[in-house]
Amino acid sequence: MATEDPTLLKKGSTAGSPTKSTKPIIPKASKNVYIRAGVAIVAITVALTQNFFRTAATDLGLFLGDIQPFNTAACEVVPGGLEACEDIHLHHESGLAFMTCGNAEARKDWFPPVAKLNASAADVAFQDKFVIYNIVTGKYEEMELVGLPQGTDRVFHGLGIHERSPTELTIFAVNHRRGGSVIEVLEYTIGDKVVQYKETIRHELIHTPNDILATGPRSFYVSNDHKYKSGAKREFEELLRRPLGNVIYHSPESTHIAYENVVSANGITSNKDQSLIYLSACHGAGIHILRATPDHHLVDEEYVKLDFYNDNPSYEPESDSLFVTGHVKPLILTLGLKKKGVQLDGPSKIVKITKGENGKGHKVETVLEDDGGLISTGTVSAVDRKRGVMLVGTAFSNRGLIRCPIPQGV
Repeated sequence: MATEDPTLLKKGSTAGSPTKSTKPIIPKASKNVYIRAGVAIVAITVALTQNFFRTAATDLGLFLGDIQPFNTAACEVVPGGLEACEDIHLHHESGLAFMTCGNAEARKDWFPPVAKLNASAADVAFQDKFVIYNIVTGKYEEMELVGLPQGTDRVFHGLGIHERSPTELTIFAVNHRRGGSVIEVLEYTIGDKVVQYKETIRHELIHTPNDILATGPRSFYVSNDHKYKSGAKREFEELLRRPLGNVIYHSPESTHIAYENVVSANGITSNKDQSLIYLSACHGAGIHILRATPDHHLVDEEYVKLDFYNDNPSYEPESDSLFVTGHVKPLILTLGLKKKGVQLDGPSKIVKITKGENGKGHKVETVLEDDGGLISTGTVSAVDRKRGVMLVGTAFSNRGLIRCPIPQGV
């Protein structure tokens, strides 16, 4: 009996005659289903991609022409050389404005919120000033921080103020120390010449703090603007506008995540009775309007979309309005932070947000714009309606504090 040649078996042949390989027969109807599914997937992918890039390009200001100054003719730089005054809080009764100011050029080396992490930067990068500006007199004082351990880094960012009484304040300040970002607890009495350091708050949930909303003498909400502090994951988080920012509630009794899924959680504030809380989604170009639950979580009330990278919101009680300041062309800001020794002129914008007709929705109107020649990298606007003054702070400018009359009609 003859045996089969194993080489023929490997070739798919039998003894005597080769066999043809066969493919499964797909019914015509099934092919049409696959084709339609493929076309649908491609169409959805293209639509989502186009929407992503169109929205991103709009928010980045890529389609805008030159920004023309609007309502800035009567504005002026507060003399004295203040730089990089990123956040401002008004004490409306006294007309005092509380802020911290740094060194604009040094921010290009060390400022964790924009992933600048050169811990060997010059000493001036870690010696921010605590400043109180008097709107009535037009003068400011640099306040001594009594009790702060000698040699402590001072790289201040967002502030939150709780009024324990009409004259006694607790001030919470984000401080980006080289050893990790923390919350400094300070106390101040109106009229004093010094600010008292009380304690430092550290917590693993408070990892990239940006701004603070004070709710009591030792309690607050704090925004984390990113999940990742640096590296490729941080870059992808920003590039893809991933909603990885959140808000943390802290008190002596509890520290927990109060709100999450925010595209770069930035400035945070509230209305007068704190029934509404306003949170800036910087890279999402919008404002989350939230309500607090009894257990100190935050729930959605409304989302207001904007057309620029909004930084800090500031509430004005007399008109029940929100003033939001930010960056019209953030790409200029990003590129400018890489250029040492060059003044950064980042176009800025301020909008006013008010309730819509019959209390439905919200209306957004532009209050002020600048091409960066005067107001560069604007981050906050604090409005003192009683005295007719608007103060504008900046994050990366040597023109750190701008004083303007409240624009007509605002």
